Parts: sequence; C-alpha cells; structure tokens
Amino acid sequence: MTPMSAQAKILAEAFEFAFARFENTIQGVDEKEINYRLTGQSNSISMILNHVSRLTKINMPRVISGDFSYVPEGWPSDYVEQSYSAEKLLNDIQTGKERVIDGVAALSDAQLDEVIPMMSGPCKRKVGLFAYLGEIFHHMGQIAFIRGTIRRLREEDPGFLK
Repeated sequence: MTPMSAQAKILAEAFEFAFARFENTIQGVDEKEINYRLTGQSNSISMILNHVSRLTKINMPRVISGDFSYVPEGWPSDYVEQSYSAEKLLNDIQTGKERVIDGVAALSDAQLDEVIPMMSGPCKRKVGLFAYLGEIFHHMGQIAFIRGTIRRLREEDPGFLK
C-alpha cells in the first residue's frame, strides 16, 4: 500500500476545513431565505447552492480523476435550470464533498503535479484544486453576506420574509 502523499493530506484537510466552514454558514437556512434575492439581478442562496453542488458533484471530481467527461450516474442535464429545495441541494453538496475529500486524499504527488486542461488553460492538478478550494470560500462569503443582510432586515422589520 502506498503511503498518502503529504501534499494530498494537507489539501484534503483544507477541503475538509472549507466544507465545514461552508456548512456552518448555511446551517439553519430556511426556504424563504434560500429563495430571497437582494435585487432582481442578484443571486439567491438557492442559485449559489445549485452552483456549489455542480462544482462538488461534477467539476471537482473531473479535476481529481482527469476524466473531463465525468457526470454522476443519474445526474439531470438540466440541473442548473431547476429549482431544488435546500434539503436536496445540501444533500448533493454533502455527497459531492465526501467524494472530493476522499479523491483528493488518494492523489499521489505525481498526480497533483500533472498538468491538466482547465477552463483558464492548462495547469497542475493541484493548482486547479486550489482554485476550487477558493470557490468554496468565495461562495461561502456570498451566502454569509446575504444571510447577514436578511438578519439585519429582520431586526428592522420582524415580519420580513415571514
């Protein structure tokens, strides 16, 4: 059995940390919050969760495996256009998260250093994974901003989003 790469171990721990922070940010979200849009042009939390779900279920596993045609079995081609419940979206993120963390942990140093095609151009697999790690934090911040704004609006008007 090959020992786990030290790089992969640290990267897997970073994904664990990012997902734990993300889950903390979304904890207790309700259906009114999830669908609220600050402006007509703004994303809702639901839209952000749909995006993060696709990142964890499709994009990150593609980078990990190197199979850029990968799609999970039974994954709907119109997922992005659908309006799913918070429970469904969070479940999809949870199952994607588990695959991502396990997949990253299993990578060798050679696999992490392998140059792979990315939308931004060829780069090392580990660089692509760092980019997706940043995506988790980025979207966590968006959700924290929306939820913080909703909390303040509810403080001003207890009937807001009731």
